[in-house]
Amino acid sequence: MFGKRKDKKDLTNLSIYTAFHHVSGLPIVEECLCEVFSFPDRLDFKYGTTEITLSKSKITDMTIKTDTEIQTQAVSSIGGAVSGAILFGALGAIIGGRAKNKKVKSTTNYLIITYWGDSENDLKFIVFDTKNNPPSAYKLIKEFQNNSNLSNIKITL
Repeated sequence: MFGKRKDKKDLTNLSIYTAFHHVSGLPIVEECLCEVFSFPDRLDFKYGTTEITLSKSKITDMTIKTDTEIQTQAVSSIGGAVSGAILFGALGAIIGGRAKNKKVKSTTNYLIITYWGDSENDLKFIVFDTKNNPPSAYKLIKEFQNNSNLSNIKITL
């Protein structure tokens, strides 16, 4: 699964360096900014003094998924209160300024790395929020697609 690296990081053959906010899948704090180092044979993840290595031979997929959230927010209408007061007095101000529901749509993109764990049937995921660096996420995916060995994908029905 993961190997801890204690030696000083050798950046020879580094193809991509980036950082994303960790969501889940690594034994580090959620929402922390995690450095990602892509080498020909592995991905290294670093947060503070913790370094984790994932062999690329275990990776089965890398993709970006979008999570669209619709939130309802209560908003008070100052403009409605003023115009209600002008037209209908104090009662108009109360009615015009009442809280209204407003839908806010926010979209979050996640980089999802799927890999085989320690056993053959142990499929695992590492998830990063790509909000601060979408181009690097696409570079990692493109690199994976160009260099992936489809023989490491096992499908059991």
